[in-house]
Amino acid sequence: MITAIDDFVPPGAEAGVGLALQDEGEGYLFFLAGTRHHCPPGELFYAGIGGHLEPGEDWLACAQREAQEEVGTGVEILSAPTTWHIPHDGPVRQLEMRERPRPLALYEMIHPSGTPRAGDLYRIVIFMARLRGVVGDLQSEEVMGVIALTAEQVIRGPERKPTLATLIAEGSRVVAGGESLNRAVRLYPLGTAVALAHVLRHATADSGAQA
Repeated sequence: MITAIDDFVPPGAEAGVGLALQDEGEGYLFFLAGTRHHCPPGELFYAGIGGHLEPGEDWLACAQREAQEEVGTGVEILSAPTTWHIPHDGPVRQLEMRERPRPLALYEMIHPSGTPRAGDLYRIVIFMARLRGVVGDLQSEEVMGVIALTAEQVIRGPERKPTLATLIAEGSRVVAGGESLNRAVRLYPLGTAVALAHVLRHATADSGAQA
């Protein structure tokens, strides 16, 4: 039974932090893959701010470090109303967690083909958060840009690969890095962005069932 993050991440497991970073209103912020990341021609993935947990580092410190490194500002970690467990091979379910702030999701990701760790399991602890400041200078090798997507776009993300131009026409906006982005590039979710799509889909279904 998972009631704490340590139950989800056994000693020695590869793990990291992801942020469900809230934008103004009901949207969410994601980074667009920089040049060092492996993406198919004409495509870029988008994912939540975050990264690997370093030895001796706690989860919240990891979140702050990654936010500072990737977007140049700290974040405020928020306690989620509930925690979702999203295994790589089973149904999504809600958990009762002891940690505060409570994580939004515990997500098991399989590294995609074509990457150095293809097929390996990677555990991501996802926290809700919001920016403490404005997005700073981006390192293009790591982060090509930052995009704000609507909740509906996040939910639909795993089902399609729209162009950046299509997403903007639907209501998304480029927060940073827009000058270097080709509007014809196709975007697809990875990691935290996929997990958040599951969470929002289930949360919407639960709300509808209770109405």
